[in-house]
Amino acid sequence: MSRSRHLLSFAAALGLGAFAAGAAEANVVALPPFLVEETVKGLPWRYAEVGGLEVLSCCSERLTRELIANHHRLHVLLGELLPPALQLRTTEKRTLLFVDSAQQPRTSQEVVARMALTAAEQDRLDDVAVPLDDGRLRRRPPPPRYTFLPNLRLWDRDAGVLFAIVRESEFNANRVALTPDYVAYILRNRLPALPPWFISGVLTLFARATFTEDTLTLERLDWLSETGSAALKTGPEANRPLLPLAEFFAGELPPGDPALGEALSLWQAQAALFVRWGLGGRGAPRRAALWKFAARAAVEPVTEALFQEWFGLDFATGQKQLAVYLPEAMRDRLALRPAQRPRLPDYPLRPANEVEMARIKGDWERLEIGYVKAQFPALTQKYLEQARRTLMRAYDRGSRDPRLLAVIGLCEVDAGNDAGAREFLEAAAARTKTLRPRAWFELARLRFAALSAQRAGAGPRLTPEQASEVFAPLLATREQDPPLAEVYDLIAEVWAVCTQVPTRAQLAVLEEGVRTFPHRTELVYRTAELNLRHGYTDTARWLITLGLTLAPDAPARARFEALQARVNAVR
Repeated sequence: MSRSRHLLSFAAALGLGAFAAGAAEANVVALPPFLVEETVKGLPWRYAEVGGLEVLSCCSERLTRELIANHHRLHVLLGELLPPALQLRTTEKRTLLFVDSAQQPRTSQEVVARMALTAAEQDRLDDVAVPLDDGRLRRRPPPPRYTFLPNLRLWDRDAGVLFAIVRESEFNANRVALTPDYVAYILRNRLPALPPWFISGVLTLFARATFTEDTLTLERLDWLSETGSAALKTGPEANRPLLPLAEFFAGELPPGDPALGEALSLWQAQAALFVRWGLGGRGAPRRAALWKFAARAAVEPVTEALFQEWFGLDFATGQKQLAVYLPEAMRDRLALRPAQRPRLPDYPLRPANEVEMARIKGDWERLEIGYVKAQFPALTQKYLEQARRTLMRAYDRGSRDPRLLAVIGLCEVDAGNDAGAREFLEAAAARTKTLRPRAWFELARLRFAALSAQRAGAGPRLTPEQASEVFAPLLATREQDPPLAEVYDLIAEVWAVCTQVPTRAQLAVLEEGVRTFPHRTELVYRTAELNLRHGYTDTARWLITLGLTLAPDAPARARFEALQARVNAVR
């Protein structure tokens, strides 16, 4: 199922004010935009690839280029707070789908609103009055109204698409900003997972940040203080004392604090202060160190030695510097500017071909299905049918583009049609070695399911040749971003039923998965058990220790304890 977040706050430039007002009324259902086929005159779709973006737009060339440049500018400015290395990375290009509000046929909205009505609701539209027993007429209650989100970001597990309806006459780049929800998504889904203090600090600062043409400005820092602005006069002593850095980085709240909520607020405020301290200073002397420190903290515990390695300070000195910096952070804004003005290289913006239109629009409509299923299940089938029509239009005209085939396959997976999905995914894999990560995983999953069904009445184990059929697409995903946890789950499952004895290097692939997804305790358990089964007891021990530390409940802990007993028996 796709995940969704609003990405751009287009304000009045995209007509969001009207949407917000309508959403407050009763019986209003917000749906993603619905694009019907252009039956009379095709829209002038344009296509471009530039700066890690893939763009499909039916806006004018001038507006399309302005939208692309603005999207790039906002991300360059964001990089001054959150560099690309600390964001969610995807091998798939980020997709932008722009629609000119003047070009969008009104029938697109009317068609889906009509489809949403039940027979009874249709009667209520056709006959607004109902007779009473005394012969008088009473107005029927109106059926639900449907409104359409003018901009929306929908996510799959390996990619995302931004859809935006833009009114050219009202577009103003200075009124466009990245939303906190979007920044939270690319921050929280970065792998390996960033430490909580860094995520919290960045999000707290960004929530009150402002974009201008060439600057991202962080507002003055809020702080917990009984005397409020008195801290600006009396210094840090007027404020709550900082948590010791060892406790702060470990996320340990003060045990003596009677109000856990207050303690959490202090920790969050200190997280924002620490990130602000790392970013600030004349010439930004600590900025690169902050980012490297956060990246290291994603893969190892924060120790005083690690802190000293990057900042040249012990914990006590670092805490003193934070306390001294606090009044400045409360008093002054911090302007973050890139060394050079954001600028894209020259790129062609050309008419989109039929395959590009089908693939990009169809993938967007595929992602809408999960959103609609969660928000308004009655329309799920209609959105699925529309996605299939869009995707199959190019296929039925002879296209066998592997990226199109992969999206068709994913659409069928999402629809629960595994048999149909495998046909398209196999065809895509036969034509290219560079499918998107989720397409590779779903192909491997379907191959394994078919082999498992064959094994049901015969031998219980996979041959090396059968296992390699499943491993081939799984291992292809390891060269791509983002890593998918289910890939490592399936690798472990295949090794558990394979007659081939894995080598140490082959099992090390599972350790790679554990390090990337350490809180996936079932993966930790399977990796430990496989290492123990094949004689790699030292590796099994550290995995069991990790599992005992992270086990979410008593039954999970008992499984690791039983595994530990087996390891101890080997001695």
